[in-house]
Order: sequence, then structure tokens, then C-alpha cells
Amino acid sequence: MAGVPRAREGQIKAQWGKLADSNPDLCYVWGKGTSRADARLLHNTLSLKPYIPLTKEFGPSFLEELEARGYDITTLKISIEKKRDS
Repeated sequence: MAGVPRAREGQIKAQWGKLADSNPDLCYVWGKGTSRADARLLHNTLSLKPYIPLTKEFGPSFLEELEARGYDITTLKISIEKKRDS
């Protein structure tokens, strides 16, 4: 098991990893030129449980839905980089 994933400059990333003194989990990391708030945006988007007005309940998050469909989220890797000035 690898440790904490690393993000390059201008990149935010979600990837399975392990922080010191923690169990393995999905980690959200940010590189120079980005911010923790950018990484939180990615986390909130993947973890948000949408409210379903007809049932007055919350539905599964994107991550929960992937797991329910048989996907192994320990293999999930998402990264996005800031636009470069041309």
C-alpha cells in the first residue's frame, strides 16, 4: 500500500492512499498553485448525497453508487489540472 498520494503543481487529485496513523481511505490532495478549498470541492462533489424530494430522503453519493454497482473505489483516481496560460 502506497502512502499519501501527491499532486503536481496546479493539480488537485482524489486517489486511494494512507495517511500516517489512519486506515487506508480516499485521499484528496492539492499541489502548489491550488488550494485546500479546491480539494474540498472535489471531495464534496464525490461525497454529496442528493436530496430526492419525492421520497423525502437522501440518495447515495457518487462513491456509494459506484460501490453498489460493483466498482472497487480503491482503484479510483481522479486528477485535474489548472489551465495553463497560452
